[in-house]
This record gives sequence, structure tokens and C-alpha cells, in this order.
Amino acid sequence: MVIFLFLLFEFVLMISEQTLDPWLLTHYLITYEFGLVPRGFIGSLLSLFANNITYNLVYAVSIVSFTFLIAQISLLLGNAIKTSETDMKPSIKIFALLFLASPFSVTYLLGGYFGRFDLYWVIITLLSLVFLKKPAFRWAVPLLCAVAVMIHQGFMVTYMPALAIALLYEVCRNKYSKSSIAVFALSCFSMISVFLYLQYSVNHIPFDNPVEFLNHLAKRAAFAPEIALIYSEYFCSAKDWSQNVILPTLSIIGPTVVSLMLVFSAPLLIIFFYIWKQSFKTAESKFLKFVFFLCAAAPCIFAAAALFAADLDRWWAAVMNNQFIFIFYFIFSKEKPVTNAVKRVGNFLHHHLLILSLMLIFTNSLTFSKASSLVLNISLDDFRKGGELIMIIVRYVAENIPGIERVFGINV
Repeated sequence: MVIFLFLLFEFVLMISEQTLDPWLLTHYLITYEFGLVPRGFIGSLLSLFANNITYNLVYAVSIVSFTFLIAQISLLLGNAIKTSETDMKPSIKIFALLFLASPFSVTYLLGGYFGRFDLYWVIITLLSLVFLKKPAFRWAVPLLCAVAVMIHQGFMVTYMPALAIALLYEVCRNKYSKSSIAVFALSCFSMISVFLYLQYSVNHIPFDNPVEFLNHLAKRAAFAPEIALIYSEYFCSAKDWSQNVILPTLSIIGPTVVSLMLVFSAPLLIIFFYIWKQSFKTAESKFLKFVFFLCAAAPCIFAAAALFAADLDRWWAAVMNNQFIFIFYFIFSKEKPVTNAVKRVGNFLHHHLLILSLMLIFTNSLTFSKASSLVLNISLDDFRKGGELIMIIVRYVAENIPGIERVFGINV
């Protein structure tokens, strides 16, 4: 209950000044009316209950979903503390505090990314991990994996490692049982096959250009859909968008954003490195050592995510969340190499409360400064740099959609 109330407090504090922008709102208009297309799952689900998509509807759905997520996190953390051994409880509570204080935990979803599909990725990832521990439900995990990718292919470069490594660990934990191998194989197949289909299949949209598709979507929207999103996702190749929009954007924001993220993540990165190093050293089987190596190497997927889109803070948040997911999953599994390492870190911080207090204050200062959405804040706080970011997209879209300047009054 305490964890839920804290997350609810952050929600009330940070959400009041945020708005849903047209780029985000347009995601909820995409459906499967023309076949299986990228980003269409949530819109299709929403279309079953509403014919007209409004700002207030998306806002309400986002609030309900986030409330469900923090309830989910609260129950899982509370259960990890409750079911742990007595001598482990103080350490687990400290790690729960570190998670709650991290500006790159779920609080990033309350910044400029409120309502983004990341919210549903995290919900599905946590739900899948719970199902893995329930023999009657574990066969639903491959289906949930497919749904996560159908929501957005970006799942493959964000929260996929949290699921894939847990699935691999269960193979080892269950002594290579046929059922655990089958669940692992089916889950990997579902994620990879759906990703390849959505990313490289023939475009099913029956419109010759983005403007026609935009006009079609606008018929059931109480807002103006975003042409740049429609063009980038359904009418432009990933390679062209990366070369002409993402890479130029990264050249502007990359150094600032990456430096700030590394500085505020440094204390946690040191802790994570120590835990995986100790777990690797004390693991008895080579397979388990390999699993811990993958946990330590999981942040490398950030490089692939950065080429997927320029929202570096979103991708880094996934990296940090995955590390916490690994640790709490192994704690719940009572995996001795990890629990012993966590206990040593917890005991150290428990006996050095000043260091713990400074860490919590330092990391949480970024959260409550509302700077956890770094890309957005750079755009808002630095007009020159923000203008450059906007014009990169505007120019490229205008160059590739004939007549867009007249339709939307863009001056390039």
C-alpha cells in the first residue's frame, strides 16, 4: 500500500501540467481495418468500445492503465518483500526504494511520454513474468509476447530482454524440461515472426499518400492527426527515416541527453555491475553464468533502440527498468547467487545510511524536477535547439509529400 501511494503521489504531482500531443494521440487512431499493420493493436481494441476517438478518451484510458500498472508494481514488490527470508527483507526494501527513486523507473511515463505505448509494454512484461511462475498460465506467455510486439515493434529493443532472459532462466531452473523449452521457443518465435512481419511485410494501407490516409483517420478523431507519424510509419522506409530524421536529431540532442542520463544513473549502474559480477562468480552452472552475463550485457540493446527512434530517455528508462526486473525476478525465484549479492549491497547501504540518503536525494532530484523526459525538455527549454529538432522532421516530410506546404501551411 505504501508503494502504491508513493507512485500515486508522483502521478498526481507530475501529471497535472502534461498534455497529450497530436503525435501520441494519432497512435490510438490506427486499427486493423486494412489488415495487420504496425501500432494497430491498441487502436483496434479501443475501436471496439468507441467510434470517435477524443482527447479525453485517450487521457482517461492512459490514467486507468497507469493506475493498473502502479497497482501491479505495488503488489509484486510487496509480495517480494513479504515472501522473502527475514534477513533479506531490509535489503529488498532498500532496492525497492532505489527503484522508486530512479528517474528512469515508471516515472518517465508521467513526463512527456504519458499515454505512450511503453505503458502497455511494461504491463505485459510484468504480467508475463507472473504467468511464468504459474504452470497453468505459462502457455499464455507466447501470446502475450506477440501482443507486445503488435502494440509496437519497439518492444524488441526495449523490454524484450526482460522476458527473453527470464524465459531462458526458467529453462535452466526447470532442468531443461520439455515444457519450459517449448514455452521459451514459442515465445521467441512469436516475437521474432510478428516483428519481421510488421517491419518488412507489404504495406496494407490502401491509400496512395499520407494525406489521404490522414483524412480517412480524421473522420473519427476529435483532433487533427499527425501527418509526420503517418508518413514515417506507413509510407517511408525505416532506413530513409533513420538517415534523414533520427541520425540528424541524435547529432543535436545525443551528447547532452546521454551525458545527463549516465550521470544520474551512475550510482545504480555501479550497483548493477557489482550484482552481476558477484552472481557470475558464485553461480555453479555454466548455463546460469551465461544467464547472468546476459543480464549484465542487456543494456547494450540501447544502441539498437537509439537507431529505432531518437527518444533516448525512453530507451534508457527501459534499460534501467530491465535491470530492476531481473533482480526482483531472481529474488522472487530465490536464486542464491543474486540474493547473496543483493544482501551484501543492502547491508552496506543499511550501515551507511548517509550514502543511501544521498543516492536517493540525488536520483530523485531529476524525477521531481520533471526532467525525466529529457528530449522533450531540451525542446521546450532551448528554443533554438527545439526549433532545429522540429524543422528536421518538417523539412523531410514536406520534401516527400507533394502539396503538404499548402495543406498545412508549412513554410520550408
